[in-house]
Amino acid sequence: MSDAADPGLPTPTAELVDHIVARYHDTIRRELPELIALARRVERVHAGVADAPAGLAVLLETIQADMLEHMAKEEQVLFPMMRAGGHPMIGMPITMMRHEHAGHAAHLDSLERLTHGHVPPEGACTSWRTLYAGTRRFAEDLVAHMHVENDVLFPRFGA
Repeated sequence: MSDAADPGLPTPTAELVDHIVARYHDTIRRELPELIALARRVERVHAGVADAPAGLAVLLETIQADMLEHMAKEEQVLFPMMRAGGHPMIGMPITMMRHEHAGHAAHLDSLERLTHGHVPPEGACTSWRTLYAGTRRFAEDLVAHMHVENDVLFPRFGA
């Protein structure tokens, strides 16, 4: 079954939460460390090149730390409440998650600027092109992730 607003998403809340964890949270945990390592390599090899993404690894590390903390709150506090059908106090953690999503969006703006729209310069090496393809995919996934939570999951609980 699918959600009317988002075909392909599971309708039961517990299944939607499982989908979010498997599709988005697990992907972030797996892919961000790889992007950080690749960013470090590209920054090191291309140090001094005008278009090099100086500071990208640090930004990705900041994003990773924020995302890991955010996902832990969801998985340990909010999602169990949702799987149980709700809780009288569920509005507060949902409000907090929405606020943190706004912070993630600000990180995505920084990522977009630092990578020049995820477009490597002409003649960029394979690692640089792979890095920017990865940052683009990460950004697109995070936008989709926040949409599913903000616009599909959270409204089920009056938020």
